Amino acid sequence: MNQQPMVSSSSLEKTAYQAQLLRNRLAKRFQHLRKWARRNGVGCYRLYDKDIPEIPLAIDVFNLQNDNSQGDFETYLRVYLYQRPYERDEKEEMSWLEAMTQVATQVVGIPENRAVSKTRMRQRGTDQYEKQETRDSITGIVQEQNHRFFVNLSNYLDTGLFMDHRPLRKIVENEANGKAVLNLFCYTASFSVYAAAGGAQKVDSVDLSNTYLAWGERNFTLNGFADRERYRFIRSDVAEFLRETRDKWDLVVLDPPTFSNSKKTRDTLDINRDWHKLVNACLGHLNPGGTLYFSTNSRQLHFDENLLRLPNNQVSCELGVKDITPSTIPEDFRNQKIHRCWKITI
Repeated sequence: MNQQPMVSSSSLEKTAYQAQLLRNRLAKRFQHLRKWARRNGVGCYRLYDKDIPEIPLAIDVFNLQNDNSQGDFETYLRVYLYQRPYERDEKEEMSWLEAMTQVATQVVGIPENRAVSKTRMRQRGTDQYEKQETRDSITGIVQEQNHRFFVNLSNYLDTGLFMDHRPLRKIVENEANGKAVLNLFCYTASFSVYAAAGGAQKVDSVDLSNTYLAWGERNFTLNGFADRERYRFIRSDVAEFLRETRDKWDLVVLDPPTFSNSKKTRDTLDINRDWHKLVNACLGHLNPGGTLYFSTNSRQLHFDENLLRLPNNQVSCELGVKDITPSTIPEDFRNQKIHRCWKITI
């Protein structure tokens, strides 16, 4: 029999009060978002994201199908506890998180064992890539705007699909027809899937992780894209790849991590410091008339278009820079600062 952690009566009262606040908030959002998701063919979405400051959670809904299913699904929740700016007793924190998770499952109407709780610390290095062993893996397929993606709710900090980039993926799909597309720091290649679906002439996906490249190939297979000459998966450090390749593309997606010090490369990436170097390197591989989409979730990055440089052989081209962030924040994200995004054209 599991022993419940002992917490003070005042803490229990505060937890009960916050649980009711959360219940009211989730009930309102769930009523709206589940209808919105059904209308738009969205199988996973953010239900809550620190809407109430004293409840620092992100709660995501996933309607999962198994690998062989095209129809029936089961609903799961991912509950993320953000790192607090102060220390809290571990037992009290565990009791609090259990109470909030219970409320979330009750509002959504699922068993408690279909909720996965994670703690989001400030990431450095390769945290995103490190697998976290759990007793039972929770995996499946989610639908997103007529596409299918494999997700893992239990074994990694992230699930394999960054939901905040859903609108930008659709933009890429709408612009990809007949174009050569490059997806850098491709993760599980969701942008690449959209580009292929949009009729891209070729799609190159670059990442340093074998795990995520294999995951990306799986996503391509799920969506019926099997031509590995037309759709290439390239294991490489992005900066090194851009230095060495002579190829050019019509559309480039650059969505780097904020920081990376992977042992697989000699370079340390600090996007707040290095962003313009990466962007300029990408511009050097754009065909005339090409487009670069650069996105970051760093709030500290100071974007200065005066640091951008056209390659020497394209000095006659005009550089266009537009902050398109508002049009890339999806309906289900209340946090309008979840990322920033620029459209850069030559």
